[in-house]
Amino acid sequence: MLSELEPAPWAPIPLAELAAHLRLPEGMEEEERGALDLYARAAGAVVEGMTGKALIARKFTWTVTRWRDGFAEPIPVAPVSWINAVTLLDADGGWSTADPSTYALVPAAHRPRIDGARGRALPGVPTGGRIEIELTAGYGTSWNKVPVDLRQAVMLLAAQYYEQRQVSADPAREAPYGVEALVARHREIRL
Repeated sequence: MLSELEPAPWAPIPLAELAAHLRLPEGMEEEERGALDLYARAAGAVVEGMTGKALIARKFTWTVTRWRDGFAEPIPVAPVSWINAVTLLDADGGWSTADPSTYALVPAAHRPRIDGARGRALPGVPTGGRIEIELTAGYGTSWNKVPVDLRQAVMLLAAQYYEQRQVSADPAREAPYGVEALVARHREIRL
């Protein structure tokens, strides 16, 4: 299970850029600014869900109760820049920190992974326990570090949310084609 340790800091999305995209007049009311912020946050979350990528860098905890392989395990979010800690928790609540020399991050655009270091097995999951991996994932701490096509997808989706505020007859409607096309190369292809 993957959990955010800190909320997505969507403040880096420049509302002025979104307002210009929407051709809104300068000097928006505070209420209008709040609405734009909510739409930008929602659009960012949707694009992250569509791609499996963290757009803005932040910390996550990934909880594992068993390894699939024991030597290499794919991490469910990308891009990962750092594994901060690997903590082993036993059934009684005791914990220990794995030695960083026993594992290694293998970065990848779509599916980074954690490997046992130098061909060894990953740290063992305690009987009845779990392993918690704290990691940092995201393209960077500023909006400009996010790939331009993903930034544009967020802008298009936020604009759609703003322009179509009424309740849709079909709440499960897919993202617009332009958004789908922009995020396509960032999706993981599974065979």
